[in-house]
Amino acid sequence: MGCCGEDPLEETKEGVVVHRKCRDVLCLLLFIAFWAGMFLVCGIAYQQGDINRLVYGVDSYGFTCGQKTTFMGQTFDLSSRPNLYYLNPLELLSVINIPFAKTVCVDTCPSASTCGISSFPCTDAKAFRCPYYAFTQSPNLTGLLPGVDAASASYYSNLTSISSLQDSASTAFVNELIALNLPWVNSWLKSYHINNSGSVTGLYYQLTSQFPGEGPCNAVWVPTASYFNRCFPQFTSNFTSEVVSVTDKVASVVSPSVKNAFTDEWNSVDQIFSRYVGDISKGIVIIVAAGLGCSLVLCLVWLVVLRYFAGVMCWLTILLVNVLLCGITLYCFSLAGLLGNNAFAKDVSNVFSGVGDPTAVNRSTFKYIAIAAAVVAGVVLLITLLMIRRIKIAIACIKVASQAVGAMPSIMFYPIIPFALLVGLVLYWISVTALLYTAGSLTATCRTPSSHQSFGLSSLNNFSVSSAFSSSYNSTSGTVNCYTNLTGDALQLACSLDANCYLSYTWDNNLRYAFIYHFFGLLWTNQFIVGLSCVTISGAIGSYYWAGGDTSNMSALPVIVAMKNTFIYHLGSIAFGSLIIAIIQFIRYLLEYLDKKTKTLQDANAIAAWLMCCVKCCAWCLEKIVAYINHNAYIIIGLKGTSYCSAAMRAIELIITNALRLATVGILSDLLLFLGKLAVAAACGLAAFGLAELNYYTNATDYPNTYLSSPVLPVALSILVGYVVAQIFFSTYEMAIDTIMLAFCEDCELHDGNPKWAPPLLMEAMGLDGEMHHYEGTNQGSPHAAVSVVHVLPKSKNTIAPVV
Repeated sequence: MGCCGEDPLEETKEGVVVHRKCRDVLCLLLFIAFWAGMFLVCGIAYQQGDINRLVYGVDSYGFTCGQKTTFMGQTFDLSSRPNLYYLNPLELLSVINIPFAKTVCVDTCPSASTCGISSFPCTDAKAFRCPYYAFTQSPNLTGLLPGVDAASASYYSNLTSISSLQDSASTAFVNELIALNLPWVNSWLKSYHINNSGSVTGLYYQLTSQFPGEGPCNAVWVPTASYFNRCFPQFTSNFTSEVVSVTDKVASVVSPSVKNAFTDEWNSVDQIFSRYVGDISKGIVIIVAAGLGCSLVLCLVWLVVLRYFAGVMCWLTILLVNVLLCGITLYCFSLAGLLGNNAFAKDVSNVFSGVGDPTAVNRSTFKYIAIAAAVVAGVVLLITLLMIRRIKIAIACIKVASQAVGAMPSIMFYPIIPFALLVGLVLYWISVTALLYTAGSLTATCRTPSSHQSFGLSSLNNFSVSSAFSSSYNSTSGTVNCYTNLTGDALQLACSLDANCYLSYTWDNNLRYAFIYHFFGLLWTNQFIVGLSCVTISGAIGSYYWAGGDTSNMSALPVIVAMKNTFIYHLGSIAFGSLIIAIIQFIRYLLEYLDKKTKTLQDANAIAAWLMCCVKCCAWCLEKIVAYINHNAYIIIGLKGTSYCSAAMRAIELIITNALRLATVGILSDLLLFLGKLAVAAACGLAAFGLAELNYYTNATDYPNTYLSSPVLPVALSILVGYVVAQIFFSTYEMAIDTIMLAFCEDCELHDGNPKWAPPLLMEAMGLDGEMHHYEGTNQGSPHAAVSVVHVLPKSKNTIAPVV
């Protein structure tokens, strides 16, 4: 049994025999073997990766926060320090610089600024964080602070134990401080006998620690908040003014334009983000009630509306489209001045008088627009008139799909199963990907000499906010791999002491190939789950069609029967179809990767850019075409039990010979369902907004714990949840419509345009009063039995009545 097979339908004088058997077994075995490889990749990721590197972060010294490690024979116990802290907040003012910002692991994130303007200069040791004592440089304090642990990041108060130290760099810095002529600096220099002789004490290093980037310690200039175990600074509106005030009262160090620019930027990003994150947790009841509860009710209401008023809605939509096109055409003719001065022209001009003035526009331009609009309106009207019969059939298909769903209401909840499978797949894939991401070897990345940056206080005048917050977020720009001759502890030490270097874990070729394999597995399995849902739903809905709409001739549990048949007979066919789509999708992702890698070439060569655009467009079109064929092939598999190749071939034949029918049904059903999704999402948004306006969420005095700074995010998430729920519900209904239509086309093709098994509504839309046909035999009512027979019988009294 290969990947192709013969048509299992055998029509006889008595009826149609449906042979179901295992199809495309080799493809199923290939899928199982592929997943064995997926588990192998999972094992590699688990063995080489460390999820703690992602959860807690890796500091600038290559240590994982919250873990114990050994460095150069010394034990660094960071198990009580799960948070990653940025020592110098000025280093975060440039997006590109974030990877290079020096970090240490701390126990808790400073939640309040302990070195504000009111307490400056800072003398409290709690107001400072320092690099690990074992990594101090400029000066090297190793051995000068007795009793300080190698992993300590809080030794500001211990600096006073340095009685005398020669530091040649101190001469120039003291001269700069004297030139500033700041009262507090002069007082510090005088009180602690600090001069430019080059001989200093620990009090000098406490003075330099007051200035960001001058070290050895850094003051906690701004409060921080913990997001995913990272201490992100919260720049307040007066942050820059405080920095300026404590250094120079006349703002000679930081220019006002720079001050205003980056404070505005951080206020718009950090402050709003932190408030909105809080609004999500406070508004969770709104999201659940309006987004989830409201959408479930509205989806059911919309399906009932479609069942009983599908015809009215379709004809009304068609009428409105034609009226609008005619109105647009008349409007364009009016602007072009082509209506003359007769009474009709005056009436049209009066109607559009508030919209546009013909004398104020280019009449020649609107002349051509009016002609084009008239052609479009005429073509649409002509198509409408010619396709009235097909529109009636399309509406009947929508109604029959409603009847089929009503006959097996449990099918509306079937999408929960594939949805749960997709969620499980995504969670598994993300977990393994996270482990793979943290695997690899520790490497150093440095800026090129021309890209070196400094983020000390004195560099702020040259800081460009426009470039820092531009769209250039590529941290690899102007960087190279460095210290390649070092490994292990030596590499960590060299990079940690270099302000223009950062450490990261990078993949070797084996890990890259493992990720590519893992990524393709996501694409294939995702499409497999989609195919599983399509075949099951089409099988269940197909049983309703082949029963002629007579529920007494159906299985008592059509959805369960369809699931059983899918899992027993058709998993191989689904694996085959999903593999084809996954390969095309993978090629598209490769093209996107090549597109990004060749941006420089494309910017310099218009032909290369045009060719890349054409190739990507062709790949997109190919995916859409194959996906459409695949979708219909799955329906044929569910209806007839054929192999994938046979189903795909038959689907192509039906698409070609019934193009107008399928297009009409597709357009009408997609339009109605899309309107339904929008209606549900909009109603959820309105409900969420109404709840957010309650006193419980707007009164900060009486209800501080639930007060929303803005209803935007809870309302937006409610709309998103509502749309997702509507998408899940309506996907079943959409699949039911497609199945009914394709079954009808197959029925017509097999019987010279006269369907034998169509439910009454379709027969009436065709203008036929033919006979209805029902399943009989030992497996009565189960069109998905391994062998089932369809006999021609008179119309049953139990046939479901037409829906108005």
